[in-house]
Amino acid sequence: MAVTSSAAGPTPAVVAGVEHLTPDWLAAALAPASGFAEIRSLRTEPVGTGQMATTVRVFLETDSGDRTVIAKVARDDVGPEMARAAYLKEVAFYNELRHRVAMRTPDCLYAAVEPESVRFVLLLEDLAYARPGDQIAGCTPEHAHAAVINLAGLHGPTWCDETLRSVPWLWGDPKASSEILGPFLAIAADGFEARFAAELTEDESAVVAASRELLIPWLVAGGERFAVTHGDYRLDNLLFPEDDPGGVAAVDWQTVGLGPPGRDLAYFLATSLSPVDRRRHEEALLATYHQALADHGVTGYTQEECWEDYRLGMLHGPLIIFLGRLTATVTDRGDEMFKVMWQRCARAILDLGSLDAIRASIDRP
Repeated sequence: MAVTSSAAGPTPAVVAGVEHLTPDWLAAALAPASGFAEIRSLRTEPVGTGQMATTVRVFLETDSGDRTVIAKVARDDVGPEMARAAYLKEVAFYNELRHRVAMRTPDCLYAAVEPESVRFVLLLEDLAYARPGDQIAGCTPEHAHAAVINLAGLHGPTWCDETLRSVPWLWGDPKASSEILGPFLAIAADGFEARFAAELTEDESAVVAASRELLIPWLVAGGERFAVTHGDYRLDNLLFPEDDPGGVAAVDWQTVGLGPPGRDLAYFLATSLSPVDRRRHEEALLATYHQALADHGVTGYTQEECWEDYRLGMLHGPLIIFLGRLTATVTDRGDEMFKVMWQRCARAILDLGSLDAIRASIDRP
């Protein structure tokens, strides 16, 4: 059974791959969107470097002129349980949650998932005027400023909303999840260390060891505050208009969940800015984020609490880097990206004294 964005749509609701994106199928999927009533021909080209799905730009010749859309479909070489959860989350975000939050994302033209066959299809607005961030190169403080304001547009409208705990695809018991995740994290840390140990400094290696010790209790501890989190809010998942970084949009919602919002903030700033830029600008960037939360109606949250949540959120970097390296197809660019992310993140963890702060929060009754 497929879960779709509307009762009407194409047959089948979900296709098995890019080669099945035919003019007739796309015309049926896009019929509710204006300008797509008749599609005469199409061609595709790869977009992005995603490891959990195949993403293409679809060039359409229609009765009202040439158009493009972005199509995202399942891959066959991803573990089925991990893929099923990721695909369900992304389709559910666009179908159920996107219109509730203020974060900019592409318009969703069609979304469907078939959990039994571990397949999904997303058809999204093509933000062709925007360029993805470069995780290896990093970003400017100006781009980071725009990105944290956009992040507050996700966190603010969902801040500490208890009704979200009843949404099964969004919320899971941290203790139960951590028990399942523990063995995978150990394997992931082993693999990361085997590949990168010779290229890390003594300090960077010490953060690997500390992460092994702290990640599971850190996940279980959580915190007082929660919101909908992106989970992988980093430059490769952000699209910046060339002349207007303030129009930044977020993509890739396969890790969306409910958790401490400081983790998204810490992960983004720690992995996206050079250590020099982060040290110079992070207080101002946190003040920008804090004010943006207030603009979305968040009250009773001090700047001091925001700073502490940011420090405590820093282990989200090691979590995603370990698991990302474990599940991603190994490439030269991917390895360079994970190494650079680790070096930036480890420096932030050490600069901010996050390990001691996390140990104290775990021991706190």
